[in-house]
Amino acid sequence: MGDEAVQRERNLELVRQVFAHISAGEHERMVELMADDLVFELPYGPKGMPGRFESKRKFQRLQAGMFPLFSRFALELVEVHPTLDPSMLVAEYRSDAQVKKNGAPYQNRYIGVFRFREGKICLWREFHNPEAAAAALA
Repeated sequence: MGDEAVQRERNLELVRQVFAHISAGEHERMVELMADDLVFELPYGPKGMPGRFESKRKFQRLQAGMFPLFSRFALELVEVHPTLDPSMLVAEYRSDAQVKKNGAPYQNRYIGVFRFREGKICLWREFHNPEAAAAALA
């Protein structure tokens, strides 16, 4: 296997680890897999929320506020689209979760653009259906 193929496989494994930690409720362990200068973008995030978070610390604070809203939250990788750049990948995934305050199911579909550097995620741009998120959390 060539260097680029090895790099792509390591990056994909990192995304799998992130999703496994999220699904297990291990949010602190998930954050450990992010670069200190992480850029996390939610172009279709909730109204009033910034669409861009710069730094692992700000991302960690966002996660600390979001994940307690759910009694369970699992992500499943559906498809991976390698790019010409081996330090980047595009992934399709879906969530299966339950809203804590009312027991409502939360299911959504996502496209994530990930960039990697030195074994960490340094960019995570996530596109999701904002209508599904708003309905579940209303």
